[in-house]
Amino acid sequence: MTDINTLPTMAPEAKAEMWKAMYFRAQAGMERYMVSNYGYGAIDEWIDFSSEATAKQSDRYKTEGAIPFTENLSRILGDCWGSDVTVHKASAEESKLDIDNCGILSYRKGAAQLGIELTFDDPCREYCTKLQSSIAAKQNLTATFELKPGGCSWCFTRNAEPEAEPQPEAS
Repeated sequence: MTDINTLPTMAPEAKAEMWKAMYFRAQAGMERYMVSNYGYGAIDEWIDFSSEATAKQSDRYKTEGAIPFTENLSRILGDCWGSDVTVHKASAEESKLDIDNCGILSYRKGAAQLGIELTFDDPCREYCTKLQSSIAAKQNLTATFELKPGGCSWCFTRNAEPEAEPQPEAS
C-alpha cells in the first residue's frame, strides 16, 4: 500500500500541464454535450451564462474600467496558457493588447493531433471572441477585436455612464 505522504511531488510545469489537460477536457466535453444535445445555439446561451458569472467575480471594473479586464485576460492567456501577450495601453478608459502564438490554439492543435475530437472548427470566432466580448459588455466595456494567424488584437473601451435622471426639486 502506498503512503500518500511518500508520493513524489510534481514539478510546477507538470502541475500546469495537468491543469490544462483537465480544463481542456472539461471544456471540450461541455461543448460537445451542449452542441450534441441542444445545437450550436446553446453555446450562445452558455457564453451568456459564463460571462455573467465571470463578470460578477470582480467589481474592480466599476472604478478601474478596462484595466482589470486586460489584467485578467493577460494572466489567463499569458501566464496560464503561454501565449505571447503585449499590452499596448492600459487605462481605465481604454486598453489595447495583442495576443500572438495563442496557447489555447496551440493546445487545441496538439489535442487534435492526438485524435481528441474538437467541437469548433474556428474556436476563436465561434467561442472565444464571443465570450470575451460578452464578459466585457457585462463589465460596461465595449470590446473590438481583429483575428490574425495564431492570435488576435483587442481594444476594450469603457462605456459612458448613463446620465443620472434629474431628481424633482423638493418644494
